[in-house]
Amino acid sequence: MKHMKYELERIGEREYFLLDLDQREVELRVMEDMDTGVDVYYDRRWEVTGLLTSWLEAHQEVYAGKRVLVIGAGVGIETAVLGRLAGKLFINDLSATALELCSEQLRENGVVDYERLLGRYEALDLPEVDLIVASFLVYNKETLGAVRAFMVANGCDFILMNENLPDFMKCLGELRHEVIFENEDQGAMCVLFKR
Repeated sequence: MKHMKYELERIGEREYFLLDLDQREVELRVMEDMDTGVDVYYDRRWEVTGLLTSWLEAHQEVYAGKRVLVIGAGVGIETAVLGRLAGKLFINDLSATALELCSEQLRENGVVDYERLLGRYEALDLPEVDLIVASFLVYNKETLGAVRAFMVANGCDFILMNENLPDFMKCLGELRHEVIFENEDQGAMCVLFKR
C-alpha cells in the first residue's frame, strides 16, 4: 500500500495531519466498501465535525485521561483530537476500510493507544468507557431506540452530534442534556448527555 497524502489543519492551538479524502487511493477503497454493501459516510467531512473538533480541543477536561469510545468513527477527525489525550481510545465503525483509514490517520498524528471495534455497536461486546462520542446516529425510530438502549446500558457520558431530525428532537425532549453547540445552516446540533 502506498503512503497516503495528508493535509495539515489547525484545530484550536494544535495542528493535525488529516487524510486527504480526495486522493484516488481513498476513492478506490471507499468504492470497494460500497461494492460489498457497506453504506459509506466517511468519504467526506461535514462542517459540523469541524465545530465538534474545535469544541473538543477547547474542552480537553471532558476526555483527558479517560477511556473514550467513538461510535461510527469513519475516518474521524475527532478521533485524532480525542486520541491525543484520552487514556485509551476505542474506534468503532461498520466498515473495515473506514477503521483502517482512521487507524492510518491516528498513527500519522502519533496516536498509538487505540483499539478498533468492527461492527454494529449495538451487537458488540464493548469495553467499559467513561465517554462515548458519536455523530449522526439518530435518523429514525429504530436508530433512536438503539441509541437510547445503548445509553442506558452503558451509563457513561455521551456526546452526540446529529441532524435535527424529528426522532432526534423527540429524544432531546425526553432526555436531560446540555447543548454543546448548534449549527442552523447545517440543521444539526451537538449535545452532552451526562450520566
